[in-house]
Amino acid sequence: MNYLSLIVTIFVLLFALRKISRIKYSKSHSAIKEAKQNVISLLWGVLVIAAMIFIPYKVWMLTGSSPYWDGFYIVGGTALLTITVSFIFYYKSSVKLS
Repeated sequence: MNYLSLIVTIFVLLFALRKISRIKYSKSHSAIKEAKQNVISLLWGVLVIAAMIFIPYKVWMLTGSSPYWDGFYIVGGTALLTITVSFIFYYKSSVKLS
């Protein structure tokens, strides 16, 4: 069950990043349209942040939940890897659409 929730969270993170990269911000000054885009971005962003927190936690749980330095290295390394992959995936998907 832990592996399944980790895999689902990774796919949710990638899906949310793809959705954020597809939002097109218009140059017009329509306040309602701009507010709608900001709300949509905010909601997808909350999902991205939650996934970025949950993924290192799940990996830490799967590796034995060590309270010592090895647990810190596992959480820190997984967090750095998650952030790096997220930025690369976001950049690649936003460049593809341009």
